[in-house]
Amino acid sequence: MSVEPVQSAPFVVAMVVDQLAAWVAAERFAELPKTGGFARLLREGTYARDMRYAHATTDTSPGHTALFTGAPPYRSGIYANEQIEEGTRRRRSALSDPRTHMVDAAGEEASASISLAGLHVDTVADVLRARFPRATIISLSLKDRGALFAGGRHPDASLWYEPRRDEFVTSSALATTFPMWARELDRASIKRMREAPWTMLDPVWVASHAKQPDSQPGESDLFGFGGTFPHSFDACRLPTIAFRASPRGDDAVLRLAALALAQRRPSEPMLLALSLSSFDYVNHFYGPDSWESWDELLRLDGALAELFALLDQKVGVWSLVLAGDHGGPPLPEAPDAARPWCAKGEASDPWQRPCRKTGRIFPDGLKDTLEEAATKAMGKGAFILGVSSPYVFYTHAAAELSPDRRKKLDDAVTATLLAQPDIESVYPPPRPSVPCPPEKDESVDALVCRSLWPDNKNALFVVAKKGSFFDTDYDLGKGMSHGGPYLFDRSVPLIVRAPGRARAGVTMADPIGFGAYVRTVAALLGIPPPDGASEAATVLTR
Repeated sequence: MSVEPVQSAPFVVAMVVDQLAAWVAAERFAELPKTGGFARLLREGTYARDMRYAHATTDTSPGHTALFTGAPPYRSGIYANEQIEEGTRRRRSALSDPRTHMVDAAGEEASASISLAGLHVDTVADVLRARFPRATIISLSLKDRGALFAGGRHPDASLWYEPRRDEFVTSSALATTFPMWARELDRASIKRMREAPWTMLDPVWVASHAKQPDSQPGESDLFGFGGTFPHSFDACRLPTIAFRASPRGDDAVLRLAALALAQRRPSEPMLLALSLSSFDYVNHFYGPDSWESWDELLRLDGALAELFALLDQKVGVWSLVLAGDHGGPPLPEAPDAARPWCAKGEASDPWQRPCRKTGRIFPDGLKDTLEEAATKAMGKGAFILGVSSPYVFYTHAAAELSPDRRKKLDDAVTATLLAQPDIESVYPPPRPSVPCPPEKDESVDALVCRSLWPDNKNALFVVAKKGSFFDTDYDLGKGMSHGGPYLFDRSVPLIVRAPGRARAGVTMADPIGFGAYVRTVAALLGIPPPDGASEAATVLTR
């Protein structure tokens, strides 16, 4: 009597390349080596060129939340990367939770950590855990917000790099101990990864593809890391920040991913979520047209090819779903050579990239300007808590104003904001009685509506002009950022590689909704999508 072979449970890699814009993929994937990871995915999978988010807050936290829940901010509760503390008036992570503590290899630390307390919907990992209690769920990232949403509330491990400690950590909200298997990548190992400088993998290739010389106006020198190759970690005043803003950061995450494969139980499903953030940090400091950005993409391409070969060897049958969490614009100082679409006119660019002179909005300087305007309109008082993209947050004193006085404050602040050269429009807090339009409506008004969490009643939403952005404060007045409703920020690629489930070598040109990501991941895991997932979505599997 013959015995049927035991079929392995699904093994799904849910990958996010931070700041991988649709326009970057459309213009650069074909330029990468045919032996690289992206070329393999395009040969073996389905490539949707234009997956669009339905919200205007195109930042990491809202983006990752949307990917792994299928819900935009007005339903998920995750409406920004940061909030402002009332006591200190400092910006802090929107995920900060004083009830939690950081957990590293040495044990629980006194430092407060993060949690998913502010998330009001389930993630795909939550559904997987409920349906298959013994499933393996591991999420890894350089950013806490890159790991947290992917791993859900009950992961086997959600780990991220903490630059203040120069090591990977987790939160007491998720685990009481740091996993033994991940301790191989300790502080000493990470420091060894910084011994050699960052040099170009292929100088001829980079120089022939970049549309500007190495080191351009607007690029940062990253605290001594340098504006040109080679970049020395030893010369950098903040080497742990440079570690994230170099290919070594993603290398560390992928080393952890290789270690995580040993945790797989073939009879149970496994979700391995990888958020690769170095491309985002490199672009923030140097811009997406820099030599650094091109080299980072080339190195990531090679690293992915190595990961896929390892999956072939260790897993055998595996699926992968890849997208970006948002895109980004060129540097404001980008030369004409880096804006070839402008030769045909700005309206000809399918990604809405700007040709106009763009600029940076400086949050602290804007806060001072708004405080002056508020005092002039309202008299003595503290009304402006702070500015953090894309919001102006009010104090409790402003929240307690009578309706007439609050309108007076709103009018004064709004008028001051609209007088700024790089601000396009300002939106008041949402009215819960007014529903948002369906996701097929891509007007700015609709995108903003779907960005506003109803309980966030004490903040004004600011839309920057096309190509302008709130300065990140990473290196004041240098680099670039994102966070707007335009397609260069809002459109990302989606690639699904799933042998026997997704068509190979197929490119989809028409736009699709962001819910395709979580619905496809869920289908490959054999589970339903989260209840809050957008229904206006394509599933890229059979």
